[in-house]
Amino acid sequence: MTGAGPSGGQASPNGTQRAVVYAGPGRAVVGEAPMPALETRAAPGVLPRRCDHGAIVRTLATCVCGSDLHTLHGPGAAEGMVLGHELTGVVVETGRDVERVRVGDVCSVPFNVACGRCANCRAGLTGHCLRTNPSRPGATYGMGEGFGGWAGMQAEYALVPYADFNLHVFDDADRARERLLDVAMIGDILPTGYHAARSAGVGPGSTVYVAGAGPVGLASAVACRMLGAAAVIVGDLNAERLAHARAAGFAAADLAAGELPEIVAETVGVPYVDAGIDCVGVSDATVAAAGAGGGTPVAAALNDVIGVVRHGGAVSVAGVYPAGAPGARPPLGVWLGGIWSKAITVSSGATPVRRYQDELAAAVLLGGVGIADAVRATAVPLEQGADAYEQSMAGAGRKFVLVP
Repeated sequence: MTGAGPSGGQASPNGTQRAVVYAGPGRAVVGEAPMPALETRAAPGVLPRRCDHGAIVRTLATCVCGSDLHTLHGPGAAEGMVLGHELTGVVVETGRDVERVRVGDVCSVPFNVACGRCANCRAGLTGHCLRTNPSRPGATYGMGEGFGGWAGMQAEYALVPYADFNLHVFDDADRARERLLDVAMIGDILPTGYHAARSAGVGPGSTVYVAGAGPVGLASAVACRMLGAAAVIVGDLNAERLAHARAAGFAAADLAAGELPEIVAETVGVPYVDAGIDCVGVSDATVAAAGAGGGTPVAAALNDVIGVVRHGGAVSVAGVYPAGAPGARPPLGVWLGGIWSKAITVSSGATPVRRYQDELAAAVLLGGVGIADAVRATAVPLEQGADAYEQSMAGAGRKFVLVP
C-alpha cells in the first residue's frame, strides 16, 4: 500500500485539502476539507466507515453537474460538505483488499457508489446498490447522508470504495491524459446520455426529440447519433444553447418560437417522433421554491416529450425529479393519460454507469467520439469552482471541468 499527498508525496501536515464545499442554500465556495482516508471519520455529509476495499485517487479532472445544482437547493446538504461526483484521476493509495487496481492507474469513477456484490449490482443496477447507503438503495458521492454519506469529488483527492469494481482503469493512460476533457465525461454525463438513448429504444433510423440543450441533453443527442438515429431534435428556451446544438449538427427546437409538434414536423415530416428523452427534470428554481413551501414541481418538459412521441413509442427520463421525504408523494403534474392512451413505454432512474464505461471509453479513445466539444467542456482551475457553479446556475451552455 502506497500513500501520497497533495504534491504526490506525504499528506499535508494539517490533513486538509482544497475543495468545493456547500456553504448554505444556493451557495458553493472553495475552502478546506479533510484529506480522504481509507478509514473515514464523520464529517459534514460523510458517515464514518472503514474501506479496506477502497482506493485514494488524486484528481486530474472533476466536473460540475446539473444534479450538483439540485444539491445546493436540497434539504439533505450539510454546510462544509464536499460537493461533486464526477472524477477522473490517478490512484495513489489502495486498501489491503484491493487486488486489480494499482497505484499509478489512470481511472474514471462512476458517480454511483456500488459494492458490485449485492443482488442489484449483480443485475447491473449499480445506481440502486443495496449496501452503500444505509438509508435506501443507491448512493452517490457528494450529496449528503441521504445518498450514502460519501464525500464529494470536487477536491484534490477522493476516496473510492470497492475500488476493484468501481474504477474503470484506462488501458492507455497517456491517451487518456491527452483527451482528458473527453474522458472526464465517462464518469457520468456520456453514460447518462447513452443509457437514456438505449432505454428509449433508439437505433438506426430512429427519430428522437431531446428536451433540454444543456450538457446532458447534448450528451444524449450524441448518444442517439452513435446508435444510428436518423434525426435528433433538441429543444430549449436558451438561445445560446440552441445555437450550439445547431453548430453540433442537431436540429434545434426553439420552444419560445412555436408549438413543438409543428417544429418537429418541419424536421421529420410528421408531428411526432419514435423516442423522447427528458433531460430537464424539475428546474432548480422550482425545487427551491417547492422546498420552501412556495410551489409544486411541475414536469413541463416531460409532458412536452410525451406529447410528441408516437403511439407505441418510448420515453426515457434522464432529468432529475426529487423523491421528497420518505413516504411523501409530491404531485408533479405528469400527463399519465398521454402515457397510457398512447401506450408509451417509460424508463427512468439513476444511470448504471459502470455497465457502459468499457464500451464508451473505447468509443472516445479509439472511435474518436468528441463528447467534450459537443457539450462545450471548459476547463477551469479548482479555485474557480464557485464561479463555475454561478455560471452553471445562470444557464451557461457549458460543462465546467475543474482541474486542481
